[in-house]
Amino acid sequence: MKARAMVYIAAPALVSLFVSAAFASGAHGEEPTWTTTMIGWRIINSLILFGVLIYFLKKPLVNYFSERKEQIRRDLDEAREQRIQAEAKLKEYEKKLAGMEQELEKMREDLQKASGLESEKVVANAERMSVGIIESAKLAAEQEVRKAKTSLRNEAVGLAVELAESLISEKITEQDRKKIVEDYLDKVGGMK
Repeated sequence: MKARAMVYIAAPALVSLFVSAAFASGAHGEEPTWTTTMIGWRIINSLILFGVLIYFLKKPLVNYFSERKEQIRRDLDEAREQRIQAEAKLKEYEKKLAGMEQELEKMREDLQKASGLESEKVVANAERMSVGIIESAKLAAEQEVRKAKTSLRNEAVGLAVELAESLISEKITEQDRKKIVEDYLDKVGGMK
């Protein structure tokens, strides 16, 4: 649909450029004479061109922007769902970490009861391992959360920008269009 909309926009723009270039070049290298009749016909031709463009492009552009708006809504819903899933994973990791700490504490107590000096070495080793395991699990959980947050933030920013673009394009009034046409005509009239 995007390529189709671009063709609808680009083709008339190119035709307009070629027509303007043809008028500007004059016939057989001669300087064009600007008369009020010629300017009047140019204005009428431009208005007809813009009318035809609006007639043919209005429906495809409205359809494109409504489809894009719906796609953005679906993407935001999907992003919310992914965020909920990421938060659920974080809670799951936190529960596992809490369970691991309890298991490690229990192992520590059992080892202290079992033997004297050897158990102290084993306990120290187990403590180092438990710290490593806990740190690894925390890092993995934090990385998952950061990754999910970054992904959600990037998606939300992209979607917000696209939604803003579509809303701005929908808010262009008839006065804005007339001002654009008048500015164009002023520029064309100033190219003597």
